[in-house]
Amino acid sequence: MNNSDNRSLAIYATFSKSSKGRMKNENETDVRTCFQRDRDRILHSSAFRRLKHKTQVFLNEQGDYYRTRLTHTLEVSQISRSIAFALNLNEDLTEAIALSHDLGHPPFGHAGEEILNIKMLNFGGFDHNEQALRIICDLEKRYHNFNGLNLSWETIEGIIKHNGKILEPRAYIAKIDSKFKFSLNLNTSLEGQVAAVADDIAYLTHDFDDGLNAGILKINQIEDLPIINEILKDIILNSKNITFQILTHEFVRKLVSILVNDIIINTKNNLNKFDIHNVDSVRLNSEILVSFSKETLIQLKIIRNFLLKKMWRHPKVENSKKLGKQVIAELFDLFFDKPNELEKLNALQDKSFFTPNNDIELARVITDKISSLTDRNALEIHKNYFKSSYIL
Repeated sequence: MNNSDNRSLAIYATFSKSSKGRMKNENETDVRTCFQRDRDRILHSSAFRRLKHKTQVFLNEQGDYYRTRLTHTLEVSQISRSIAFALNLNEDLTEAIALSHDLGHPPFGHAGEEILNIKMLNFGGFDHNEQALRIICDLEKRYHNFNGLNLSWETIEGIIKHNGKILEPRAYIAKIDSKFKFSLNLNTSLEGQVAAVADDIAYLTHDFDDGLNAGILKINQIEDLPIINEILKDIILNSKNITFQILTHEFVRKLVSILVNDIIINTKNNLNKFDIHNVDSVRLNSEILVSFSKETLIQLKIIRNFLLKKMWRHPKVENSKKLGKQVIAELFDLFFDKPNELEKLNALQDKSFFTPNNDIELARVITDKISSLTDRNALEIHKNYFKSSYIL
C-alpha cells in the first residue's frame, strides 16, 4: 500500500513518491501528492477556465447544450479516472494529464488549429499539443518565482506524448526535452496512455449525443452501425414508450460503458502478454498497451468514417468552421501588419507585451494571443476591427 497515493497501485503504475520532480525544485511539504498538486494547478489556471467558451464541434454561441472544450475535458477526466481505477493505476496523474490535454486549443476547434498552422507555416507551424506545453511551461503567469505551472515530469510527459512517441519533435518540444529529457522515442506511462484513449472515447460518444440533439444525425441513420445496432436494439426491447431524450442518453451511456470495458479487458491482456512488471517495461515496450481490441478497432473505424461524412462535414459544422477560419486568418494578418494593435489589445486586457525582434517571434506572439482567445473573444475583437456581423 502506497499511502501517499491513497490506495494500492499495480507494480506498473506511476507512484508519486518516485516522481522525477519538477523543472524548478519546490519544497513538497503539502498534504497533497505531487500529481494532486499538478491537477489543482491546472484547474486553477486561466487557460483551463477559458476552455468554457471554446468550441468542441459547434460554436459556443450556437447553444448551451452542446459540448465545449471544458465539458469535453471534464468527460475525458472522468473516463480516465474510471479506467485508471480499474487497472490500479495512479488516478491523480491520469486526471492531471486528462485535464491539461486540450489547454492549447485555439478558438473554433480544429478549424482554428488548421488555419493557425497555415498562417504559421513559415514560422514553425502550430500544433495544439505543443501549445499546451507552451502554456504549462511558460505562458501561464501565476507564480512569482517561475513561469508556467512547473508541473511534474510525469504530467508533462503525458501531455507531450498524448498522440504517442515523438520521432521528429517540434521546436518547443525539443527545447523542453533538452532541459528535462523525456525520451521522446519511448512510450508514455500507462496513465498517459489512459488519458489519450479516454479522449478518443469521449469525443466519439459525445459527438453522437450532440449530433442527435442538433438534428444533424437521426436514429435511423445510426441503427445499422456496428456496436450501436446492438445497443439500440437492447434499449428499445427493454424500454417501452421511451422518449428521444432518454433514448439518446441511454445509448451514449451504454456506448461509453462498452468502450471502457473493452479498453480495460484488452489492456489487462496486453499487460500479461508483454509481461509488464514496472514503469520502465511500459515505456520500453514496442507497442502501446492501453488499447482497444482488434475487433473493436475495426468497428470504430466504420463509426468514425460515418461521423466524418454525416456530422463532421455537415453544412452546419462546415459553416462554423469557415467562419472560424476567416476570423482567425484576418486577425492574424491584422496583427502581423500592425503589431501595435496587438500591443494595444494586451494593454486593454492588462497583459504584458513581449516586444518581438523579428517576424518569427512576432508570428509566435500573435499565435499565442489568438490561441488564448475564446470563441466569443475572437468574434468580438474581429467585429470591432472589421465591423462584421455573424449568422451562426
